[in-house]
Amino acid sequence: MKKINHTTENLEKVLLIGLLSFFIFLTRGSHLLTSFSLPDASFVLFFAGGIFLKEYKWLCYFLIISLGIDFLSPPPGLENSYLFNLGYVGLLLSYFVSWFLGIRLNKSSIFSFNRFLWIGSIFLSCSYLISTLSFYYLSGWEVQEGITSFLGKNFQEFFIINIAYLLILFVLIKFFHGLFKRKLAHKYE
Repeated sequence: MKKINHTTENLEKVLLIGLLSFFIFLTRGSHLLTSFSLPDASFVLFFAGGIFLKEYKWLCYFLIISLGIDFLSPPPGLENSYLFNLGYVGLLLSYFVSWFLGIRLNKSSIFSFNRFLWIGSIFLSCSYLISTLSFYYLSGWEVQEGITSFLGKNFQEFFIINIAYLLILFVLIKFFHGLFKRKLAHKYE
């Protein structure tokens, strides 16, 4: 009978949840760290959560953290109009899609660059379209430009930042996988 070490699994999960939470706080736009803030990595962090945590209770946990950050410290100039509109529902829905597509990457496919890039591209495109279109049509704000120029305005910045975060995630996965394999190889010598 195979003995399972649940303590190590639980420690890894706690560490992962702690890291994802830390990076959500660190990169949540200009919300918290105005003198030092990294670009928002929420979409990729939700994608990573789906890959590694899978359970929807953790999705709810990270949605609550994101809502809390947005509610307690909205971006300057937007105050409560940012959170209390129907367009924000689209943002939450795009986080759900990111998590769901992360779940679709199974253990073997996260190590295939082509599969990772394929699903990553789908997740980024869906996230951008859902969050941007829902904001455009449902926020209640008067937007003076047409939908195509509105979509194009932030397109480049969104994709460059999120592809960079996606590549960092892939490199980290490969690094820790290689480290883990080496550790197991030394264990059996």
